[in-house]
Amino acid sequence: MISRPRRPLSLRGAALFSVSCLAILAIQGGPTLAAVINVADDTWVREDDADSNRNGNDQMNARTDIDADDNDVILLRFPTAGLPSGISGVSLDLFWQRSDSGASNTLKLYGLNETDPDETSWDETTVTYNNAPGLIPDGMDPTAETAAMASYDEVQDLDTANLTLLVADQLYGPQVTNEKYSFSSAALDAFLNADTNGEVTFLILRGNESTSGNQARFWPKESGPGAVLSYVPEPASLGLLALAAAALAGRRRSA
Repeated sequence: MISRPRRPLSLRGAALFSVSCLAILAIQGGPTLAAVINVADDTWVREDDADSNRNGNDQMNARTDIDADDNDVILLRFPTAGLPSGISGVSLDLFWQRSDSGASNTLKLYGLNETDPDETSWDETTVTYNNAPGLIPDGMDPTAETAAMASYDEVQDLDTANLTLLVADQLYGPQVTNEKYSFSSAALDAFLNADTNGEVTFLILRGNESTSGNQARFWPKESGPGAVLSYVPEPASLGLLALAAAALAGRRRSA
């Protein structure tokens, strides 16, 4: 038998081989890579400077300090066209901008309903506390509202008719620079699956009433690792890629 030298694997062949291996690993329960959707708009707004736009800061803060005038809210907007229908197990991931040892406070995540007229039109370069979607500023700071026995929703100026609570009172801290902090829930999955216009907006606020100045401080996309929606593609999707790779390889052999 005459042995023939093996031809080196082309770049195209190597790519097909890699996709096939990933697909087989997924089908057999092996490790898979998460897919991510990057944030499109990200910023934060602050009640004690309610007409200022804070885009361009190297941080995004969430805080409600009820013995001061600090009510800080993070806003995020994502495109959703890349999400598969019926998705589950989605995670909203953010990354700490600084290290802080505080560990006794909580955060909550809201989704902005499509009933809000500014759900898809707000812009990170122009939004302020006074015009931010999901908020109804009343001109009273947290100290005054707490003294007046206002509800916590009123203290935070929440437009509850246009918001859906997705994650409530999730502990955070200690904050470690560049480490990931994630939100996930069945309510988050349902909110994403109910989207009809290709965009979703989230608000992140302090969960607990506190006199602490400890801010939850995350990176914006312009200064560090920005927020992402991450999910693991269904194994069936990778299986289709494997079949396509095998078909192309077969066609190359028969050519």
